[in-house]
Amino acid sequence: MEIERGGYEFEVDYIRNCGSDNIVELSDKFSVVLKPNCEVHINGCITSHANITSAMVDFTAQKDSIKLSGTRDGCKQLDKVKSSRDIQMGLEILGLPKSCPINKGTVCLGNKPINVSKYKSLLNLFAGNLKGKAVTTTNAGKTCMEFSGKLVNGFMKTIGLGVIG
Repeated sequence: MEIERGGYEFEVDYIRNCGSDNIVELSDKFSVVLKPNCEVHINGCITSHANITSAMVDFTAQKDSIKLSGTRDGCKQLDKVKSSRDIQMGLEILGLPKSCPINKGTVCLGNKPINVSKYKSLLNLFAGNLKGKAVTTTNAGKTCMEFSGKLVNGFMKTIGLGVIG
């Protein structure tokens, strides 16, 4: 999938579940799209097969050759984002939980937009090959999700200096 946003193209290779018997699952064809009006559209469903009261997240994120990994308490991270109005608004727009516990059930995002225009000056920092993986251990079991994609500066690609995978 390739979308252009004011000189940037966002190409998603995949966003998927990476384990079997996941306690939390993304629906097939889960998608994230950057639209020309500087909105990110997220489409698909997230199903929690049990009530979650604790969640330790082991993650790796990579941009080109720069790699970051660590472990975070997912419930504490949700508590921390309460101080970020933007993240709270995003979670609210998407209908996602803003704190633990997370109740058993399915949330379908239905192509809901999040305006990211205030961050467009930062897009060049994220240009490159992006990938990540999160393995979460909850009170009810484990779950694994991963993604891979590329954010390309269209102008740089045109003149041959951009990220070409």
